[in-house]
Amino acid sequence: MKDTNTSGAAKKTSAKPRANTAAPKTAAKPAPNSQAVKTAAKAKAPAASKTGKTVTKDMAKPVKPAAKPAAKTTDKAATPKAAVPELKKGDYFKFGSYYQENSSKKTPIEWLVLKKSGTKVLLISRYGLDCKQYHHEFVDITWENCDLRKWLNGEFLRNAFTAAEQKKIAVTKLTNDNIAEYGTFGGNSTEDRVFCLSLAEAGSLFKDDAARKCVPTPYAVGKGANKSDSSFIDGRGCCWWWLRSPGTRQNFASYVADGALYPYGIVSCDRGTVRPALWVNL
Repeated sequence: MKDTNTSGAAKKTSAKPRANTAAPKTAAKPAPNSQAVKTAAKAKAPAASKTGKTVTKDMAKPVKPAAKPAAKTTDKAATPKAAVPELKKGDYFKFGSYYQENSSKKTPIEWLVLKKSGTKVLLISRYGLDCKQYHHEFVDITWENCDLRKWLNGEFLRNAFTAAEQKKIAVTKLTNDNIAEYGTFGGNSTEDRVFCLSLAEAGSLFKDDAARKCVPTPYAVGKGANKSDSSFIDGRGCCWWWLRSPGTRQNFASYVADGALYPYGIVSCDRGTVRPALWVNL
């Protein structure tokens, strides 16, 4: 992941095959389309076989994070440096605002610092901020052309950040890797201000599965975000969240559920949450 200044699995340590949509290094198990997705007992992205039959949790296993590190990143500041408190990896930082408790009032967004490089930090939202499809229809798609990318760099960017805040967000050049194990195409490199992490990044930027777990905001739940009834953070059911990488098929996208990485998310599934990521110039 390289940062510039113009706009736009990984060896996993967990052994718990919780998601009902995963099976690494075995025959790929497709996932159902969004209409077949129902509120599950667990916060896993639904999956289906090529015949349309639902894949049960006993048939699904998570993909293991690859040993390869996240792509190197560089970026240029969109604005002059501003004085902010010292930040380090693992800190939380408030920046921007978005609907979280309800749809009538925005509140400050809390971000987790994933990485620091000089006067810039890579952030990911602490909570699943919204519920969105990766793409509106079940077709072959890449990050470059999906609806989720357009929404993050359009409507979300405008709604969550003031003009002054937007100037602090660096435009990042993203490398969208192929998934060689499954022969799926990651697509062209893109330049984004806001994005989803890749499989490699999600595998390397968090210390373990527990650190990748996330809960949705009440607003996201109201929009349809799925919640687990067996995996919790402070008593709140965890959600699953999108990654930008493709899955086992070109009409699948990868995601995180219960902290594990899965390559079986049907792109048109409408139960997944979004954890935006971005580089901010301090």
